[in-house]
Amino acid sequence: MAATKLRFIDSDGHILEHPSGMLEYAPKEYADRIWHIETDASGNEWCVYGDQRLPANSLALAGTAGMTLEEREKAQRGELRYTEIRPAAYDVKARLADLDTDGIQQSVLYPTMLLGIAGLKDVDFAAAQCRAYNDWLSDHASQGEGRLFGVAIVPQQDIERATAEIRRVAGKPGIVGVMLRPNPTVAWKPFSDPVYDPLWRAACDAGLPIGLHPFLLADLPGTCKGLRINWLGSSAMPINTGDDTPIDNVYFTQAISNPFDMMYTMAFVLAGGVCERFPDLKIVFLEANGGWVVPWLERLDHHAKIFAWDVPNLRLEPSEYFRRQCWISFDPDESTLAFTARSPLVGADRIVWASDYPHPDAKFPGVTEELGEAMEGLPPELQTEIAGDSCRRLYAI
Repeated sequence: MAATKLRFIDSDGHILEHPSGMLEYAPKEYADRIWHIETDASGNEWCVYGDQRLPANSLALAGTAGMTLEEREKAQRGELRYTEIRPAAYDVKARLADLDTDGIQQSVLYPTMLLGIAGLKDVDFAAAQCRAYNDWLSDHASQGEGRLFGVAIVPQQDIERATAEIRRVAGKPGIVGVMLRPNPTVAWKPFSDPVYDPLWRAACDAGLPIGLHPFLLADLPGTCKGLRINWLGSSAMPINTGDDTPIDNVYFTQAISNPFDMMYTMAFVLAGGVCERFPDLKIVFLEANGGWVVPWLERLDHHAKIFAWDVPNLRLEPSEYFRRQCWISFDPDESTLAFTARSPLVGADRIVWASDYPHPDAKFPGVTEELGEAMEGLPPELQTEIAGDSCRRLYAI
């Protein structure tokens, strides 16, 4: 099927935090700490975020989609100003124009730096930052002519406050989901532990899917922290994000941690009883590729049969819970996309695709063409599901 005939909906695009937009929504007591960019007398830009004051240039790499390798390396060296990134990173009109360039009808937006909100130690500030961002995001998405939608963030490190924020954002214009990191936030306890049940119950009550999205810092329990791959000293261009940021590379932290954390979380959500206890819960596994999901589900099903005494509360096979309640995101260039779409354990109606725009690894322009090539040979009805229909059902847009 020609790409031009398909309706493309991006399940996981990103927005870079606006230089000043959230200040309008900041509580008075946090007016000088809510995320924003300041420019000093010498013209240097600084990111103010809670008690942190970071060189803003160090964050510019996240908004370099479509730029040349030379330009991306310039950003990595801290030579590109935050306000010089791709305008569509936080400007609605520019974003719609870039969607048009790739023939994308709609996009669901996740944050960038605020993906890491759960790692903040100041819970009071984290809760205030979530409220300011979510309110700004709702208004931002509402300006998108029905083409932009936002996923709310919550202070995941405090289950009670996170639950309250889920309930608060329910029904807000343009908000179609809630983001969680695929990492424990309560004493290394996995998501199957009842301590997290209020989150799942609130999401069900609100009718909002949970978007499990990784973040590369080693500030929460998980692969990056557990395997000590955050600080290797091997990069020719180490990240410069301040002394308090425990990471010096992107390659190993993302290549290893993203899928490992997602596989870990999927196992406990499916086989640990979360989907059994909350049959109305919807979950999407994001930014960790998708080619591993079929063999992983096969393994979980096999173990559930052989070691049934370890999962006594399951009434279905783990893969059946996945088919009932879950989605997996693929990068548009993955060679296993068509195979997974044909698998009875997953299927096209449980696959969404993600642009990751405007992050540096995003294919721009050309992402929908790339996706079309990955779907070649699939029947038109399966291509239609992957291009947009599956995403529309996931987020109810």
